[in-house]
Amino acid sequence: MWKNVMKGSALAVLVWSVSGTGLANELTSEEFEKGLKAEAAQFSKIYSINEDEALHRLKWQAAAGDVVARLRDQYQNRLAGLYIEHAPTERIVVRLKGNERVASRAFNVSDEQVAVEFVVGAPHTQAELQQAIATNPDTLKATFPGLQGTHTDPRTGEVVLTVLGGDKESRQMRSKAESASQDLGVPVRVRTIPVPLERQAVRGSGSLDMGCTTAFVVKRTTGTTTGVTTAAHCGPGNANYTGVDGASAALTYQARSFTARNDEQWYTSTATEEPKFYANSTTTPRTLTGRRTQASTAVGNNFCHYGSTTGYSCGDVDATDFQPTSYTCGPASNPVPCDATWISMVPPSSGTGLACAGGDSGGPWFVSTVATGIHSAGASTGTGIGDCLLAVYQSTDRLSSLGLQLLYGP
Repeated sequence: MWKNVMKGSALAVLVWSVSGTGLANELTSEEFEKGLKAEAAQFSKIYSINEDEALHRLKWQAAAGDVVARLRDQYQNRLAGLYIEHAPTERIVVRLKGNERVASRAFNVSDEQVAVEFVVGAPHTQAELQQAIATNPDTLKATFPGLQGTHTDPRTGEVVLTVLGGDKESRQMRSKAESASQDLGVPVRVRTIPVPLERQAVRGSGSLDMGCTTAFVVKRTTGTTTGVTTAAHCGPGNANYTGVDGASAALTYQARSFTARNDEQWYTSTATEEPKFYANSTTTPRTLTGRRTQASTAVGNNFCHYGSTTGYSCGDVDATDFQPTSYTCGPASNPVPCDATWISMVPPSSGTGLACAGGDSGGPWFVSTVATGIHSAGASTGTGIGDCLLAVYQSTDRLSSLGLQLLYGP
């Protein structure tokens, strides 16, 4: 339902009431609330805010997911960037190409009000920036031999190049960035990382018990067959599962999707498969209640993950159109360039809270009891909290390519 509300003599603020039984149930379920409190405890330490404030931030982000997806769809022809700001207040910022103004909006979702601010006048849409990258891959790789990946920055309207190097290389890259900007016809920024972005299965491994992590329990979209997922680059073939709780099972390999945008495979077993996953606790798993689509994910979101090597840690969404270039996608027998469809994560903006390392591949990315993706790659100096400089995951959207859907609990 639409309502127009006037704030003094300012522009009208459009208020949308977003309703839906499924969404309301997810945001208010006991399982979701419990998981959110655990995340809030983690983020309160990272951001030096109290747990109540952290909990409000995470609840607000959960409510904002559907709003983000609606805005992307409605303004796709003008969209220059969309991101979340947490200070001075929680809000979604939408940057648009052209000078036609759009009134600020507020969406009422469950008990949360999601404010949206529009900023017009951007010279390029996000699609135009992405096209500039897509049409100049050879130029970029020749100019930046240590190129690890590319993405667009929705906050600044720049193409961002992630390049292997230290402080010395960072200074050298500035002049190269200016040259690349002229070649591409769009603003270019370079950031350096001291370690390469790599797939994070343990070296030499090819099976779950040898070096990867399971993500979520799934079921076929038709029928009742259930199973569990991991990353496709871990290698096909049967595997042995050992749970955090000590439970074990023999897994039978079913299929994988290993393409420019997919890195997933799944197994079945004779064991009872429950819609649960481990996060911050090694004794109490969480019950999966929903998923976050890629369209509803925004730069600035706070998500967490679990890996068999590094355990539980959290970070910030850095890009929703990340394109890895330090490795190819697909199997060794048929390698292909990776698409710009991956989601990248970085350490929290005001702290060090992210960990990733070899062995974490295939593990779950989530917020509370909601799945966001499956871990694929990372750049890390070690296995501790704060050692992960960049992590990359595949959205849960891709599970449909295997004819699968997530299995949710009651």
